[in-house]
Order: sequence, then C-alpha cells, then structure tokens
Amino acid sequence: MDEQIRRIVLVRPGELTIKGRKTRRLFEKLLLNNIKDSLDSAKISFEIKAEPGRIYIYTDDAEKAAEQVCRVFGIKSLSTALEVEFDTLDELVKKARDIFAEHVKGKKFAVRVRRRGSHSFTSMDVAKKLGNALYPLSRGVDLKKPEAEVFVEIREKRAYFFTEVKKCCGGLPLGSEGRVVALVSGGIDSPVAAWYMMRRGARVDYVFCNLAGEAAEAAVLSVLKVLADKWSYGYRPKLYVVDFRELLYELRTKTEPSLLNVLLKRYMYRAAEMIAEKTGAEGIVTGEVLGQVASQTLRNLYVSSLAVRAPIYRPLIGLDKDEIVAEAERIGTYRFSLLVKEYCGAFAEHPKTHASLDEVEREEEKISGEILRKAVQSAKVIDLRSAAMPKLTEKYEVDEIPQNAVILDLRPPSKYGRWHLKNSLNIDFMELPLLLNKLDKNKTYVLVCDEGALSLEAARLMREKGFKAYSLRGGIRRIQKKKGYFRR
Repeated sequence: MDEQIRRIVLVRPGELTIKGRKTRRLFEKLLLNNIKDSLDSAKISFEIKAEPGRIYIYTDDAEKAAEQVCRVFGIKSLSTALEVEFDTLDELVKKARDIFAEHVKGKKFAVRVRRRGSHSFTSMDVAKKLGNALYPLSRGVDLKKPEAEVFVEIREKRAYFFTEVKKCCGGLPLGSEGRVVALVSGGIDSPVAAWYMMRRGARVDYVFCNLAGEAAEAAVLSVLKVLADKWSYGYRPKLYVVDFRELLYELRTKTEPSLLNVLLKRYMYRAAEMIAEKTGAEGIVTGEVLGQVASQTLRNLYVSSLAVRAPIYRPLIGLDKDEIVAEAERIGTYRFSLLVKEYCGAFAEHPKTHASLDEVEREEEKISGEILRKAVQSAKVIDLRSAAMPKLTEKYEVDEIPQNAVILDLRPPSKYGRWHLKNSLNIDFMELPLLLNKLDKNKTYVLVCDEGALSLEAARLMREKGFKAYSLRGGIRRIQKKKGYFRR
C-alpha cells in the first residue's frame, strides 16, 4: 500500500459535541481516556489523535480496535478507513477511484461526501467527479437504495475513504455523571439497568445481597464480569457482596409472611444506601419493572422506597420483558443471567400487592438493626476487572434422580405439603448444616427446591463436608408436569 495511505479507525463522538465549550472539553478528555483504556485492555497497540468532532486511531489491527472501541460510551459511530493525503481535487478523485473500484464493480452505487476546512471545491464537486470516475465500473447510480456506498470525509489536506458506518452505543462518556450503586440479583433485568446508567455517563458499582451462598455469588459474578470487561472502560467497578442469610432467616421466622417481599426489598435498599454513602455514590439503581412481580406494584415500590433517602433510579420501569431480554442479548449478559437461579426461599407464597407503610414498619420493629449493620460492615469487596471469571457449579447438577438416591426437599413445609417428590424428606435449607452429622455419607443425595438456587448451594456445602450430593437442575418447577413424580 502507498506509504501515504494509512489504515485507521475514524471515531465520531455523539451527544458531547453539542455541549458548551468547558463541558465539552471535560467530556472529550474522559472519552479519550476511556478509549485508551479500552484498547489497552485488549492489548492493542495504537496512536490516537483528536480534532473537533473526530477522533483518529492509528493501529495495525483496525478491525479489532473498531470492535473494541465501539463499546465505549459516548461514541455515536465509527468506520475503519484509509487516510490519504492529497493536493488537488484530481489527485483526490484518482486515489478514491483506485480504492473504491472493486467495491462498486457491477453494482448500483452512491457517493457520500463530507468536508471540513478551506478548499477550492465543494462536497458536491467531489461527489460528482468521483461518481463519474466510478460509473463505468458499475451498474449505475442509485442514491436512495444503493447496492454499494462509498464515503469520503475531507479534512483540510487529508481524506478518509470507507465503505461502512458502524453504529455504536452512543450516550455520554463514562464518568461524566458521577457514581451510583446498582442492586443486582444477576437475573436478566438488573444488569441491563446498570448498563443504561453507564450509557448515560454514570460509573456503577454493584451491591449483591446474597441469600444463598457461594454458588449464587459465582453466578452473579459471571454476569457482572461481562459488564466490567466489555463495557466499563475508564474505571474499575467494584462488587459488594452482602451476606443476607441471617437477615432473611429473621424475616422468615419473625415477620408476617405476606410482607416478606416488601420487607426484604426495603432492607436491600438500606444496604445499598449504606454502601453508597461509603463510596460517594449519588443514588441506587435497580432493574425493577412496574407490575412485573408483587414487590414491583406501584404501591409496593412506593412503600419500599420510603426505607431510604437516596434517590432510586429505575431505567427499565416502563419496558416489557421481551424488550429487556433483547437488550440483555445485545450487551452480552443474557446467557449468563440464564444460569442464575431464582432463590425461592426469599418470596412469600401469597404476597401482598398493596402493603401499607404502617404495617411494614410494625413488622420491622421485630428485627434488630444490628444484623444489617454487621452484614454491610463485613461485605466482601471484589474488583470486577481483575477478578477471574468464576467456574460455575454445573458439575453439581443432575437432570434425573439416580436410583436409590435420598431426596432432600429444601422448601418450606407448606410448599412441601402441597407438592413434593415421592419419598422425599423435607429439611429447611437454614437447618441443613445442623443436620449433616445425622446423614449417612455412604448414600447419594439429590437436593431440590423451586428453581434450583437453594439446592445448588446446599449441594456445594454437602460436597465440602464429604457427601455425594447433587442439585436437581431447574428444581421442582421443571419437572412438576412429569407424570408419576408427585403426589399431594
């Protein structure tokens, strides 16, 4: 290739270009820093240059760099392009014809030209002259629905030739709008909500109120690693893992069961607020969607929100589930979120959908505030960018129950009494560690719950104690329609 022709990534910033001069300078500095972090993270060698409205990345691996940089918030679009220098219009057109000839061959085409600087010709002059030069090679010109497009951007004595404009994520540079903490469960919704806040420039740290143990933590970590490694350029997000098992036990044993969902949500908000105060965050982000579950009715969201003073941001509040799933697939978290099991022990069987603040506060008087304070103070802090992707515990799961296995049903007695696997034994998940010394290590155990979250953690715990234990994949709900498995 001509030594005067260089392959680059041409980056077009988005909304920051309409900001005032001082704000724009700050945002541009953040964007450049985040682009550099993105490329460094992928170990791509590069040089970078910025002009008003454009950023140029010089690298030997333009395609890889373009894919990486397109995930940097604040970028509207980009193109892999060839940078050429020229002196005259004729020289410019000749170089463009040589480069685009194969692209338009036998096709109907269109020429798109943009120009900035002082020249003796207009953008239309370039388009006409280049169009005439390419016409004999093509099947003609079609400006509305071309089979091939060629793009020329001219900046003083440089021109950039490319054939594609790749749309990127847009938004504002990460870090331009402060910091928030996101309450995450690892399911489909909360990671998408966090992504939307990052897209608008907020640095997001994460709070996971762990109800089930290390298996649940590993599943959530696998989801958040996607957000950290693929999208969080320019800072190092943290995950705060708060052990909520003692608090959940207190709520389940001492408070009104129909209010469990709202009570638990209020304590999670409080945990997030306490961590937000430590980190300087200016709000709490959740993946809540209006009316999706009992704790997300308009009334229950209102009552839950009154537990804290910090603002609660709900980017997904008006979306349908299929819209959220589509976004999760696009940003890359969906397939990992599917591996996160719903913790059935944290939900009321008959939840109130219209709780009153007075009754909720009366129930909270039964719980010592010291439990939450201790849990938050001892929270595990994980640097997500440096953490290794966890190995999920699929080896603990089985799809079918082996012959002669002992089945331990970890659900509440009320659920067990209505539906259970034949010959299964009912043991509350919280009491299982106390009963292990009464179980025979020579036997095989299969643990079950509604969805498979409790049973997966229980299987891990039993394995650590030397038992041959498995979790039934998908739990009771996956197999309850199979004939012969259940009785009342």
